[in-house]
Amino acid sequence: MANSFNLNSNEYLQQCDSKDVISFNSDKWIGVGKLKEIVHRSFTKSGVDAAINYISKNSELRNNVLWFNDGEKCEILKAGSQGWQKGKIKINITLEFIPDEPESIESPLDDVRQEIEQSKS
Repeated sequence: MANSFNLNSNEYLQQCDSKDVISFNSDKWIGVGKLKEIVHRSFTKSGVDAAINYISKNSELRNNVLWFNDGEKCEILKAGSQGWQKGKIKINITLEFIPDEPESIESPLDDVRQEIEQSKS
């Protein structure tokens, strides 16, 4: 089974150029593209532990729990912008269930819905 990982970014990060930079406490920074690449590679090849290790090495606060819970404070400097945009960087992991077959069209609530519609008439 091939190991695949789909890295989704929110709208703000999607609008960033790969050369825009993220700064942590104004003394450490990394390109947005490089950060996305490292997170993607870490989860794809080595899993959560590798991603957490990288984050803890490159975060001034060294509190990797923040990345998965509240988010870590940072600033992003986008090319052409008038300055740094303050915010937080956060990693979300989504667990999904995708059924093989769609649910049946009939619902146990269909009878109740029908009775409600009939009582309105």
